[in-house]
Amino acid sequence: MTRREWLAVTAMAAAGGCGSKKGTGFAGYALIATAGDNSLSAVDLTDFRLARTIRLNAAPGEVVPDAASGRNYVLTPSNGSVHQLDEKLNVIASRRLADEVSAIRLIPDGKRLVAITAHGRQLIEVDAVSLAVLYRHKLNADPIALEVSSTGHAAVSAGKEGIVESIDLTTRQGYRATVQGDAGLLRFRSDGKLLLVANLSDSSLVALSIPALQVVAELTLAMKPENLCFTTDFGQLFVSGAGMDAIAIVFPYNMLEVDQTVLAGRQPGVMACSERPQYLFVASTSGSGISILNVDSRKVIGLAQVGQNPSYITVTPDSQYALVLDETSGDMAVIHIPAIHSSRSKSAALPAWASVTTSLFTVLPVGDRPVQAVVVPRPA
Repeated sequence: MTRREWLAVTAMAAAGGCGSKKGTGFAGYALIATAGDNSLSAVDLTDFRLARTIRLNAAPGEVVPDAASGRNYVLTPSNGSVHQLDEKLNVIASRRLADEVSAIRLIPDGKRLVAITAHGRQLIEVDAVSLAVLYRHKLNADPIALEVSSTGHAAVSAGKEGIVESIDLTTRQGYRATVQGDAGLLRFRSDGKLLLVANLSDSSLVALSIPALQVVAELTLAMKPENLCFTTDFGQLFVSGAGMDAIAIVFPYNMLEVDQTVLAGRQPGVMACSERPQYLFVASTSGSGISILNVDSRKVIGLAQVGQNPSYITVTPDSQYALVLDETSGDMAVIHIPAIHSSRSKSAALPAWASVTTSLFTVLPVGDRPVQAVVVPRPA
């Protein structure tokens, strides 16, 4: 029996065990970018089966949903193209934006996409319906990360050059700042007034005002800020990375501060947060474990084993399931979130996390090298 078969059998046995809440599925699909297959896998989340494979002309890197319109956008970075899917998951339009595009985002009103390319150092505005290029902003360095705020500002960082740029997408006014180090991931505060920039060189977060990009604060961390994850209400930011087997918890409002550093498994990596209950799922970069942190108590309440090397996590909008991709094995593991609490053993002789392995609902193959996933509702 293979490891995949063993995980699937034990997961389904646990899901039907005494005292556990049975999963009812989610009325929608997980759209999974399978880079090794040059395709998008659509998993039906009502019965957890591969419902459809959508062929693309190159390896997909990102999927961006638009819940308001029902459209979905898929980026194939190597050929600089974005593909538009309708609500029935048919590819209805494709547009090449540049020789290579590394990231795309949808602005809050759903009318435009923005993309970044190192070829020509550009931020590109794209009409969300026609995919026509509306404007090309010249950047000062090769962009590596992109984010868009709730107020319609785009921000990019430029890695070892330390350059951070923001652009007001209404006025097209640009601003620039320099971080003394390697500028990595970016995150906007929910009100759009503050931009948090990961400084990988000195393991810190730099807070910059919007729009002027003036330094507000710099927070020293116990680890490199390689992964950033907000709670669903944007009230807390979790940081993980090399340097410590822990996560830092940052409060981005009032007095910007690192509130606490919490041990969270071995070599914490990618993360995702559920809303009700508020659990943080943290993948190990050196093993197959997902540590589960109760956000309210700040305690790790369990560990789920999910394949070989968990590389991406997302949570269904109803907080019923955490979906864990394994780029190495080509699987998606499904953690049933209500079972984490309801199946906890009352035996003091067992480790605190022992029964949490029963929250592993199922494991299914989704394709070669799954790199990212989004959850979208089933069309009416």
